[in-house]
Amino acid sequence: MTHPQPIGILGGMGPQAGIDLVSKITAETQATRDQDHLPVILVSKPEIPDRTAWLADPSAPDPAPVIAEGFVALERVGAGVVAMACNTAHTPAIFDRVQLQLMHAGARIRILHLIGETVAGLQAAYPDIRTVGILGTHGTLSSGLYHQALERRGLSVLAPKDTNRLSKAIYDPETGIKAHSSPVTTAARSQVQEAVSELAKRGAEAVILGCTELPLAVPETCLGGVPLIDPARMLARALIRAVDPARLRTLP
Repeated sequence: MTHPQPIGILGGMGPQAGIDLVSKITAETQATRDQDHLPVILVSKPEIPDRTAWLADPSAPDPAPVIAEGFVALERVGAGVVAMACNTAHTPAIFDRVQLQLMHAGARIRILHLIGETVAGLQAAYPDIRTVGILGTHGTLSSGLYHQALERRGLSVLAPKDTNRLSKAIYDPETGIKAHSSPVTTAARSQVQEAVSELAKRGAEAVILGCTELPLAVPETCLGGVPLIDPARMLARALIRAVDPARLRTLP
């Protein structure tokens, strides 16, 4: 059996989210033995500066050069198709500069775009949904990253009226997901559940967990009858499809 070039994952944003993406690649692969799985390389770079902090204050440490270095490292060890486990890093202010730096470095790797793959996967799985809720970091929400991608496809978008609850769920040093990612604290899980419930009450027919750490708190595919869209799972499926579509597990 021949294997394709390895899938490359740039992690560290946060570290558990990168591990989670690799785990989902394994889970979404059609396999009956070890040898049926796809080669995956994870480069976890927790030194990448905080994306939301830089978007709020461009004088803060810049994540783009360190992200570009991570992709170059993945290419050097043989990765062909790559992706990063961070929604906020896909805002154009960061992502476009990463691509420019890769071009200047002569990198030729193909990067799958987490946001585009998530929206495409949502519509494929739920073609009749018209109103989508979006949760994420302040950087992701304020950039309109998902809003623009969803509205281009004719979908209505709902965002939380108050992002403080989500910020606490992710960043709180005592109970947040970044401080306690495995397992997530009861407090963080409750805060994410409450945010999903708020959007559902306002009419969201599905909710995108638009921070790769949010699915760590609510791994369910559905909450209160509302489908939860996990970008990491959508990206995992897209990566498998890109390198060997015959290995992609059929959705239930």
